[in-house]
Amino acid sequence: MATTTKKPAVKKKPAAKRIAVAPQTNTQAQLDSHERECAVRYASVLDKLKNLDTRMLRLEGYLIFGILAIIASRYLT
Repeated sequence: MATTTKKPAVKKKPAAKRIAVAPQTNTQAQLDSHERECAVRYASVLDKLKNLDTRMLRLEGYLIFGILAIIASRYLT
């Protein structure tokens, strides 16, 4: 006859409380996207400011030249 052996009872550990931690929340993803868009926008603004600075320097040169021309024409005539 075959003998059956019973396996010893194994005590199960109580389930540990799980804390749901999402790797990246929706809010964080939106914030990252916003920061990327602002970085692009900021670079564009800086580029436009450089162009405006160049234009202002050129206009300043024209203005100084014009003023000097007016002053010189007063003394030469």
